[in-house]
Amino acid sequence: MYNHLIIPTFATEHRDEAMRTIAEASAALDSASILFAPTLPGVYNGGDAIWRGSFAGRAACEAALASDAWAHAARLLADPSVTTHADIVSYANGKVGGPTEGGGLYRVALFRASVNPTPERLDQFGQQTSSMPKAISSIRRWQVAAADEASGLHEWTHVWEQEYADRAGLEGPYMMHPAHWAHVERWFDPEYPEFLVHPLLVHTFCAIEQPVIMC
Repeated sequence: MYNHLIIPTFATEHRDEAMRTIAEASAALDSASILFAPTLPGVYNGGDAIWRGSFAGRAACEAALASDAWAHAARLLADPSVTTHADIVSYANGKVGGPTEGGGLYRVALFRASVNPTPERLDQFGQQTSSMPKAISSIRRWQVAAADEASGLHEWTHVWEQEYADRAGLEGPYMMHPAHWAHVERWFDPEYPEFLVHPLLVHTFCAIEQPVIMC
């Protein structure tokens, strides 16, 4: 699968129109799956909505986003009077696992691994991030992927996605688990020798009715 992620922030007076237009355009796209949902309170640099499309490949993704069906949505997303900010990432599937069942909560974090990002350090970071679901049972479905193209607050390098049964699974077992704070957090802390990830990141989530992360 090839994925395209858009996290837009809309001008208040245009938000309803933009949400409606993007939802209608999404339904007309040739895709494997589309998620488009408003974000929930508590996100950090998380925008007003999450749009995530999965496609058979990069060419299919690019064709869908260049299609007449998407043209009106594309204009609104490119218009700064309507969309005041957007973080956008395109990425092929990376390390992925967990069951594809049930709805609940989708969470995505965007990182920029920019402090001495040697191949060895990036590989170790990816391996340790993807090891968290082994210790944190509230994570159902997950994926760690490297960005092909990205824009927004940063040129993002990594996409870290998870699905949970509910918000409590994210904010309790995941956020507070020792595997998170004692094992992976060192990549984000400038006081550690392993410091890798720029402190400015995206942490956003929304409700889902069915699984989002596909193989």
